[in-house]
This record gives sequence, C-alpha cells and structure tokens, in this order.
Amino acid sequence: MGVFLVIELSRTYDFLRQRPNASQEAEPADLEQMVTEPSEIEADTRLLEPEPINDVLNIFTGNHQSLQLSDLDGNSILLSDFSGKSVLINFWATWCPPCLEEMPLIESYAVQHEDELVVLAINAGENENVVREFAEQHGFRFNILLDPTNSAARKFFVYGYPTTMFFDEAGYIQSTHIGELNENLLVNYLTTIGIGE
Repeated sequence: MGVFLVIELSRTYDFLRQRPNASQEAEPADLEQMVTEPSEIEADTRLLEPEPINDVLNIFTGNHQSLQLSDLDGNSILLSDFSGKSVLINFWATWCPPCLEEMPLIESYAVQHEDELVVLAINAGENENVVREFAEQHGFRFNILLDPTNSAARKFFVYGYPTTMFFDEAGYIQSTHIGELNENLLVNYLTTIGIGE
C-alpha cells in the first residue's frame, strides 16, 4: 500500500511540475509582493467570518428559530415558542439503550422543574407509530417531538445518541453532553442554565 502511494504521489508531482501556470512565468519580485501584501481575495474573506458560536447556537434566534417539528398530537412546535425559559433538548431513539436508561431521570427533573424548564425529546428519524407506541408504553410527560428526516439533528450537529443540550433563558447553549446522563451530571448541567441553583 505504501509503495502504491509513493508511486501515485510521484506521478502527481511530475504531472503538476509539467503544467504551465501563471506563477511559473511571474518575476521573482512579483512573487515576493504576493507574499508580503494581502490580496483582495484575502480582504474579502474577512467579511465571511462565522458568527460567534453563541449566536449560531441560540435557539431563539438565527437559523434555529425557524426549526419546526411536530409533537405526537400533530401540533407544530417552534423552538422560539419557548423563549424566556431554560430548555433541555435531548436527541434520542427507541433503539438506543443509553437513551432509554436516562429518560426516567430526565422525566423526574422535568416534572420537578416544570414551571421553569422545558424538556424537548427529539426523536432520531424513526417512524411516528414506533415513537407513539414507545411514548404510550412509558407515559413520559415531557415533549416528544418527531424529526423524521433528521433535520434537527443535522442543524445541531448531532453525531451520536443520546445527545443532550442545555440552553439558558436567553436561548444560549451552555452545555452539551454526548452519552448517557447520570444524576450528578444532570444536576450540574441544569445549574449552568439556572435550574436548581
């Protein structure tokens, strides 16, 4: 494999070396000027710097505000509907054992802090009937939302389940946890968003 890689790199180098391009014809002075003076392209890219991370990950503004999901009753839910409350978003699936293990714990804190904490359990692309049967079997009281195309998971860059995100009352993300939560972790994360202080 290593020999093949060396041969391919050598061929690529030879091919590129034989190609004429503008930089081969440039005078040394021109090349030096290109290195020491910023080009117009560099100046333009400075205008395209990403937004600060907190602005990107604010669920009440920006590209998450318009994220619309349905609950099991067919109601459309916008994340901006919960503006002014602390929000726990849990990405989960019925086929994920750690997701199922942590749900009763999340449920207990959702009930305990129902006036100040919104819990949104966003399902990872499963069929509505599967999710409904699961919800009826377990009787959880927090909001279970359907994400049949995984659009929410993609928007929040979720790559593993469960993933839990904690947003303060202003909508800014304070913590993200990938994997199963235990009580100590959950209490600590909730404290970062003003719950149980």
